[in-house]
Amino acid sequence: MEQRIVDAIRELEQLDEQTNAPEPLYRISADNGQFLNLLVRVSGAKRVLEIGSSSGYSGLYLGEAARANGGTVTTCELSEYKIQLAKSVYEKAGLSNTISIVEGDALETLKTLQGPWDFVFIDAWKEDYPAYLHLVWPHVKQGGVVVADDIISAGDSPGIKRYLEDVRAKADARTVTVPVDDGVEFTTKL
Repeated sequence: MEQRIVDAIRELEQLDEQTNAPEPLYRISADNGQFLNLLVRVSGAKRVLEIGSSSGYSGLYLGEAARANGGTVTTCELSEYKIQLAKSVYEKAGLSNTISIVEGDALETLKTLQGPWDFVFIDAWKEDYPAYLHLVWPHVKQGGVVVADDIISAGDSPGIKRYLEDVRAKADARTVTVPVDDGVEFTTKL
């Protein structure tokens, strides 16, 4: 990984340790980031969608891998503070030409985005996971991957429970829970 991307990752990790941010900055672990990076790389994904940018931390891992594949990342975020922070981080990391941010409520903005998506990472409001799946699934290409975060740590959430029921009921999918960090549901479209 390029040094400027590593530096941006470290900068966000240090920012997370500060308590003066105007709103909580949620992020995946470094292990989860490496896992996502590997998944994007080995799948050859070129059209990556992220639902929930937060500070841009996971976007750095996704963006680095997508760029290596000759692709791009589209990421959705509602918070203006987090949008500005992520834009700054992507610029510092040299990924601003690879990652584009769609501003607004993902429940609305996803309706305007065109697929097909090779890889989708869901890490936003847990109660909305079933709706995100419903909105993106028709646009995930055959052989494409959907990874939903916090499946184990937020497993008691009604949204997570419903997401798992919905994705496991799909006849055109294979899915498995992977215990990386807070747990991810790894699903491929048949």
